[in-house]
Amino acid sequence: MRARRCNPFPAAIAIVLLSGIALAQQKVERIALPTRGLPEAILHDVEEKGYRLTLDHGWIADFWPTEQLLETEKTVAGALYPKIEPSAFVGIIVLHQDMPDYRGQTIRAGAYTLRYELLPQDGNHLGVSPNPDFLLAIPANDDPNPVQPRVLKHVVAMSSKSTGTNHPAVIALENAGEPGTMTKSDQGAVFSVAIPTGPGSEKLGICFTCSASQ
Repeated sequence: MRARRCNPFPAAIAIVLLSGIALAQQKVERIALPTRGLPEAILHDVEEKGYRLTLDHGWIADFWPTEQLLETEKTVAGALYPKIEPSAFVGIIVLHQDMPDYRGQTIRAGAYTLRYELLPQDGNHLGVSPNPDFLLAIPANDDPNPVQPRVLKHVVAMSSKSTGTNHPAVIALENAGEPGTMTKSDQGAVFSVAIPTGPGSEKLGICFTCSASQ
């Protein structure tokens, strides 16, 4: 069992996620994993070192990737990350202010697990996004055992608590750049990270500030 960390959870993290944020003062820093504020199981399933992402206008987000991203063999037309297992735990993010998701819904302040999902292949989701890959944000207390397998309908139901609506909280995925960097895309700011998969690693491009309305 991993030894407990001594670093306290940050007392206050100001986060304002706005679409179209400028990247003139972008900064990525490595930070330690907190010992308070998250379910115990989550603390054992993420990397000890995370990332603090800072942009203009006080935009700050803290993200810790999973220790091992689950992959499987599947074929999905147009998917950026076809090897990632559906509902796989990707990491945790801590928000201390509300933020908009890809659909413009408000994700309330708090700690969230992030799970990978693909857009359903039905008429309701045609043309929603250039690619079908997304992360769904789930309140951490409702997903205390992130390595537990989940099915799509359960992940959607848990994620809907993040917005207080009937729709889950969705965060866009894009093509990844150099791991540990922030880049600008047509829709917002993309943070690229390499996450261990066991035999290797998967590079993800996570667009915390992407919005379909842009």
